Amino acid sequence: MFHQNEWPKPIARKGLLVWRLNRVLALVFSKAQELTDDDRYLPLVWSYMHMFSTMQIGKLVAIKRGLDPELAALTCLFHDIYSLMTGKQTDHGPKAEVYIHSIIDEYNAEIRKELQPITDEEKQRIISAVKVHSDKTQASSDPLIELLKDVDTLDSYLHGFSQDTESKRIERGNNLLRELNIKHEIFDPFID
Repeated sequence: MFHQNEWPKPIARKGLLVWRLNRVLALVFSKAQELTDDDRYLPLVWSYMHMFSTMQIGKLVAIKRGLDPELAALTCLFHDIYSLMTGKQTDHGPKAEVYIHSIIDEYNAEIRKELQPITDEEKQRIISAVKVHSDKTQASSDPLIELLKDVDTLDSYLHGFSQDTESKRIERGNNLLRELNIKHEIFDPFID
C-alpha cells in the first residue's frame, strides 16, 4: 500500500498539496480490504465511487470558495466512512466519529512519517461537518459544513440518485451549479 511505501515520495510532490489526504486514503483502503457486499445498504463500489468523486468535487469547490482543498477532501473522504465500514446507512454521520478518530489517530501516530499531522482542530472540524452533513435543510455558518452538504448533494445527483424538494437537495445542487457557472438544472423527475 501507498502508506507502507511512504508515498508520495518527495520527488513526486508537485501540484496541489494533498499528501496527507493520499496517505489517509491509502490507510482507509487497507482497512476496507476485507469488506464484502454482504448485508450492505449500498454496494462497496458505490461507496468507493462516491468517496472519490466527492473528494474531487470537494477540492474544486474549496478552491472556488477560498477554502483548504485538502481539508475539504479529507472531510469528503470521511463523510460516509461509517457506511463504508459497516454497510449501514442509519445515522451514519454521527456514528462516523469513532472511525474518524481511529483513522486520524493512526495516521498521526504511525503513517504520516515526515508529513504534517492532522491537527485536533482539523479533526474536530471534520467530525462536526460529517455529523450534520445528511441534514441538507439546515444552513450552517461553518463553510466546511456547507461545502460538504453541497458537494454530497451534487455528487449524489451526478450518480443518478433522485433528488427531492423537501430535503433542499435540489435547491442546494442548483445553487452550487450556478456558483460553478454550470448551466444545468436539477429537478425532481417525479413532479409534473
